[in-house]
Amino acid sequence: MLLSMRARVLRCCGFVGALLSVAPIAAEPSGSIEEVVVTASESPSRVARPALVLDNEDLRERQPVAVADVFRNVSGVSMRTNSRGDSVVRIRGAEERQTLVFLDGAPLATPWDGRTDLALLPAGLVDRIEVTRGIAPIEYGANAIAGAVDLTTFIPSGEDRFRGEVQGGSKGLLNANGLLGFDTGGPWSFVVGGSRIERDAERIADKNSVPFDPSTNDERTNTDYSGSSVFGAVSYSGERALFRASLLHGDIERGIAAQGNRDPAISSPRFWRIPDWQLTQLTLNGSWIVSPRTDLRLTGWRQWFDQTIDSYTDYSYSVLDERETGEDDTVGARLVLATEYDWGSLRWVATTQDSIHRQVEAATVTGDAAGLISDPLLRYRQKLSTVGVEADWQLSDAWTSTWGIGRDRASTPLTGDKPDQRPLSATGWSAGLRYTPGGDWSGSITIGERTRFPTPRELFGVALGRFLLNPDLRPERSLLTDITAQYSGSERFTFDAAVWVNDSDDTLSQRSVNVGGASLRQRYNTNGAFTYGIETSTVISLLENFRTEFSFAIQDGEAERDGSGDRPPLLQRPEEQVNLAFDWQANRRTDLRAEVSYTGAALDLDDDGNTVRLPSSTTVSLRAFIDVGSVSGQRVLLTAALDNVTDELILPQLGLPAPGRSVHLGFRIN
Repeated sequence: MLLSMRARVLRCCGFVGALLSVAPIAAEPSGSIEEVVVTASESPSRVARPALVLDNEDLRERQPVAVADVFRNVSGVSMRTNSRGDSVVRIRGAEERQTLVFLDGAPLATPWDGRTDLALLPAGLVDRIEVTRGIAPIEYGANAIAGAVDLTTFIPSGEDRFRGEVQGGSKGLLNANGLLGFDTGGPWSFVVGGSRIERDAERIADKNSVPFDPSTNDERTNTDYSGSSVFGAVSYSGERALFRASLLHGDIERGIAAQGNRDPAISSPRFWRIPDWQLTQLTLNGSWIVSPRTDLRLTGWRQWFDQTIDSYTDYSYSVLDERETGEDDTVGARLVLATEYDWGSLRWVATTQDSIHRQVEAATVTGDAAGLISDPLLRYRQKLSTVGVEADWQLSDAWTSTWGIGRDRASTPLTGDKPDQRPLSATGWSAGLRYTPGGDWSGSITIGERTRFPTPRELFGVALGRFLLNPDLRPERSLLTDITAQYSGSERFTFDAAVWVNDSDDTLSQRSVNVGGASLRQRYNTNGAFTYGIETSTVISLLENFRTEFSFAIQDGEAERDGSGDRPPLLQRPEEQVNLAFDWQANRRTDLRAEVSYTGAALDLDDDGNTVRLPSSTTVSLRAFIDVGSVSGQRVLLTAALDNVTDELILPQLGLPAPGRSVHLGFRIN
């Protein structure tokens, strides 16, 4: 591995220590740490698409094991596990790399691939989730062309100093996590925590969806999981400055389910295992009051990522064929200078990120690791940067506008053994207008254009010989428009609705190319697509102890015609999503929750390139919390969850169904 855990920790401590040595010393806090760790701070005069926010209470009610579980019933957002085993979030049916995920304000995806596997992040470490659907603020930088997901870790406050959870469940599930926050009575506070998740297998809801999986019971072959993570944070709150440093390290071993609709004798499903997956991410957040009207915000991040992929010959996973080892080292920063004026506010933004990827591929004819013969080490590098400015202009008491423009750039100074690539650049812009007539209603319209550059893996990766490179890939572009209405004047009734349009160009897709009798995949730029939809969500509490949550999303559209005049199908995009939840506080100690989720049909392609209609699904899930007492003043809850009660088939992609019914029981201290 590139760096041992000990070496990483020493480097992190040195980095934090250098910054702490110049931190200003003062006594009285000027703001909250929560405001420091967000990617794009809110402002009364800023016009942005209202974000979907799930706070700690919302997350606790859903009882997720991993962060990916949260998005399986969120309208306007879909979750699927692809053939590489990544559980990726997709906003409004957009491609998975078009949605960026941030942890405490720093990008979580490894730049080499550009995707974040949310099944590998323990939900117990996350305190708040914010989803931006549509045009993202300029602070998010390049590549967030469909939206963004912000994850915020635990920040202790008041009496909320400790959280712990232990759960056991079906298929050998074990989920244990804990977080402890404490302070010194002064401006400093600290958080330490960790988690452990284990699973023997995932359940198959319908064996017909994976006809070539040799499993003789309801357990999906090669879906075991074992992972640990540790987390720590230190915060400083002073008179003119706020500061927070957080460190996350995860170490995971797991299997990846093969695409079960593919006949191994004809096609080539991936028979992969991940014997080693390690992620270490250090994030620094700071905010300084430069003058009474000017703030300076800085976010810095350093990420180390190591992954080994073992490729086997068949479903037995006993004969090793190839091994791919990758190591990534990424450093980045975001600087925001915000100034308030009598007419509004101004934000100058600059982001930069530099990532190096090292990769070695090896093959064996002996069927084991002892016979591996390695190819030469290949080094790749990508540099991303964004500079721009946004202005908020208060037109009147009721009308507010926001205008922004930025320039994105991507370059690849190192290209392994592949030809050099020219740098790519693009201009992004946005505009928004909000009307607040008084009372609790507001409406807004936002429009803007964003760009996503091809990742180094899309440019140079051959995925153990499965891909044919395309050196002429161009950046993807999306022109996004949202018209929204929102009511939030009562705790018993909230309402949010949006009509949206996405006009995309040069969207990256895959095609099959025959080379010497072998069928290889190749990425290429399509002519884009025109998609549109409606989203709405409502929360109603007619009774003090009974709450109803309802949301739905409908989307449609079509791809632009290709060179032959045909329209390619838009794949894996559910036509409808409907979610309904009932939450009942039955008595002082018992809280019951029921969730019903409907996901409409979608399209996919079979091995022959024919369009196939994926079935719709309706799932029911139940939750229960019972207060059973207290320990040292902390409440102890008995928790129970039954997901997908009817064992319904959920098929986001051919041959890769979502897990079937599962149950878990446990205790939570909060």
